Amino acid sequence: MFGSSRESIILDASTLLNLYATAKLPEIISALPEKFLVADYVSEHEALYTRRKGTDGTENREAVDIKPLLSAGVLSEVRLNDEEEQKTFIDLAAELDDGEAVTIALAFHRQYTVATDDAKARRVASSGWNTRTTSALELMKRWSERAQAQREQVRAALLGMWSGASYRPGEKDPLYGWWQDMVSE
Repeated sequence: MFGSSRESIILDASTLLNLYATAKLPEIISALPEKFLVADYVSEHEALYTRRKGTDGTENREAVDIKPLLSAGVLSEVRLNDEEEQKTFIDLAAELDDGEAVTIALAFHRQYTVATDDAKARRVASSGWNTRTTSALELMKRWSERAQAQREQVRAALLGMWSGASYRPGEKDPLYGWWQDMVSE
């Protein structure tokens, strides 16, 4: 399923925030062979902040800045272009929030894989719209293997997802055991 240099993965807000919170987003998407995309609506209206602990231990909001990734061509921004994509977006927006709806609409019409950590969005994309899905945790595991990242580096990135974006997989997630193993000391 993955591995083709022609395949494109479009990140929804939850996945973009989760990966951004790792402080390794450029390394993650550069290490994987797919092309990574984000809908303009998601980057402009939804994926705006993560949390970072300051040196004094206080939690601060950190603005999500993907402009360097866009400028470097590591990440591309896409928008709805035609009537069919707009119609699909409207249909999906009746079930999902706008960011997930625009992401799935683009994926459906352009044959992208949707990266989402929202269970309902995954269900709607895969069953109702016959669109492939992946998750931040799947991308993290693939990155760790492909980049041969050190365990402590992977652990720090996963803990960043947890503290910066409140991401923790559910016990039913197929990669829950991997997560548990990686975040334990």
